[in-house]
Amino acid sequence: MVRSFAEELSERVEEMYPSFHVQLTMEIVDKRLGPVKAEAEIAIQPVKSKEHIEILVEELVSEHIFADENGSIYGSFGIDQSIEIYDEVLATIPFGKLIENETWQETIDASISEDNLKTRLEKALNDYQFSDLSGKYKFRKRCTIAELHSIR
Repeated sequence: MVRSFAEELSERVEEMYPSFHVQLTMEIVDKRLGPVKAEAEIAIQPVKSKEHIEILVEELVSEHIFADENGSIYGSFGIDQSIEIYDEVLATIPFGKLIENETWQETIDASISEDNLKTRLEKALNDYQFSDLSGKYKFRKRCTIAELHSIR
């Protein structure tokens, strides 16, 4: 039986790229808050039906964040929660791009480099919606990642 490149690539990716742990420290643009630590589990998963590889956050959880409504010069909402992100796709790599490249591992390695992960995780954090203390309103905060360490 002839195996397709997609099947072979999927098996090789699953063997060579297990999930890995990332520790990060982020800065949230809000004078009431200091640095916030978080941990994330990153996975590289082939999706044969869509013919691409997904780089995704399986789970990202921050330490608890609290900011009272009264302390902000902006009249911001209060915050009393942790950031929790689950199963969010950070990037996709089409199988076609990997087929063209003999050193396909380098393409995947570049996509999961600390710089690329930092940029993609910042985007996910900036898209995260906080809830006010009443749970009635949703809002976003600008976040930057000050430190990121991969543990593989």
